[in-house]
Amino acid sequence: MGATPCSLASIALVLSGAGTGAAAIHFDDFASVRELSLVGDSGVTGKTLRLTPAKGDQSGAAWFREKQPVGSGFETTFQFQLTHQGGLGHGADGFAFVLQNSGPEALGGRGSAGGFAVEDPNFRHRRESAIPWSIAVFFDTYRNEEEGDPSANYVAFCTYGRPNEMRWPARRLAFRPSLSVQLKDQKVHTARILFQPPVLSVFLDDLSTPVLESVVDLSIVVDWHGGAWVGFTASTGGGYENHDIFNWSFNGTDVSSSMSVVSSNITFLMSACLPDRNLCTPENAVVERSEAGYHVILPGNLKWGASIPDPPGRTVLVANAHGIVCWDLGARGSDGCSGPSGNGTPVGAGFLAADAPAGALLMRTRDGHVWFSVNGRSGVEFKNNQGFYEFDLEIK
Repeated sequence: MGATPCSLASIALVLSGAGTGAAAIHFDDFASVRELSLVGDSGVTGKTLRLTPAKGDQSGAAWFREKQPVGSGFETTFQFQLTHQGGLGHGADGFAFVLQNSGPEALGGRGSAGGFAVEDPNFRHRRESAIPWSIAVFFDTYRNEEEGDPSANYVAFCTYGRPNEMRWPARRLAFRPSLSVQLKDQKVHTARILFQPPVLSVFLDDLSTPVLESVVDLSIVVDWHGGAWVGFTASTGGGYENHDIFNWSFNGTDVSSSMSVVSSNITFLMSACLPDRNLCTPENAVVERSEAGYHVILPGNLKWGASIPDPPGRTVLVANAHGIVCWDLGARGSDGCSGPSGNGTPVGAGFLAADAPAGALLMRTRDGHVWFSVNGRSGVEFKNNQGFYEFDLEIK
């Protein structure tokens, strides 16, 4: 970098929020399922929601019929029990809590597919099915070594994107290779799943300490208002078990703190995201002329990665800024991720702007241009940032 003087400042932002209000789901039991869509082999036994019976080659799903607000955060709790194990592995294959934007009749494959993914092509005997635009919290009870399963008792975050990009096995965003809780010990267990953007956490029986948490991108799941269908899937194959849910509560609530949520209303294709990153990180910045000025998509891993010509004597204002960027995936919440306003306090040395919050959207004027960057670490690790900010520039 040359010695040309430049100015550096964090920007006062107008943040956009999700438009869907909070709503609640509450089932003490499943004596009445009028509000649910039961698909495939799922049904009700007494007052219990049975996602699959203990028979081979089954696939079932249950969805709340109305979309729920998930983009700004949610919490869901349910009790489950897995019984009457038989066949391969003394019980298989597991069940999942799923967020999806395909509809209340969605259903995936049997066996290792978990009721949400594509079936193993080596054992497929019927038309391929899967649930695109989905993210699943999969409680897996059978070790498929050909898929690289770490055990027969683990939990994973799995994702599917566009229909033409679905593959077997589903991509794992994160997983806990083995649980102290035995999923198929035929006991009743309690699960709690919490999404505080962008961190998804899963708790089992001990509802205060997560067994798995990771940064997760919901942009492929939510609609323009931050909504998605929520529910459960399960499957059996050569092994089988009853996958039973006894009760279920769900609350979509704004727990996003300083982070604003990226909706699916974006101006680039999801296929343009870099591979193998939990948060969608565009390959390149996008700067487009608009009626008022410019529209910008800024990848979080590009230091001073977007610019516009410097209009002499004119003011550049940022509006409608939203998105999530993470500079430390090992930290929880705002300790490692933020929205365009940053995580609240000046970060100090080691970042691009010591006097601005970590993660804040920055701009500087230099070499006849106004440049934009995320306030990430100033070293080589900047390229490991994930996510993006999207905003409008108004020229006054």
